[in-house]
Amino acid sequence: MNPYEVLPIFVFGTLRRGRENHHCLAGRYERCLVATLVDFRRAVARHGFPAVTPAIGDRVSGELFFLHPEQFLATLQECDLLEDLPVGELVGEYYQRAKVKIDTAEGAFTAWAYIDPRTPAPHLDE
Repeated sequence: MNPYEVLPIFVFGTLRRGRENHHCLAGRYERCLVATLVDFRRAVARHGFPAVTPAIGDRVSGELFFLHPEQFLATLQECDLLEDLPVGELVGEYYQRAKVKIDTAEGAFTAWAYIDPRTPAPHLDE
């Protein structure tokens, strides 16, 4: 899997608009949609920040950001650094960046999301 595949990014915690880490995304996206991550629930990571973990039938509200193509790589790398992912890796101590399915009013999307690192990464048919 290409760790830098160009996909929108789903956020549910401190990267959301108006939250303390949104500066990592501010001014770097073309649009943002209200979105839902299905079959996950909110949790708390070991370091005390928001996390999500699989839970059939549950839903997590968040935002889906479509990053400017020319800023995609740098923005994703900054978010990975914020989430303590080693450079070029998809799994860190507190999160893994995984492809997930996201529901929006405009339809379903495949997106990156930072999920519990102990969770097997979802296998999405592309």
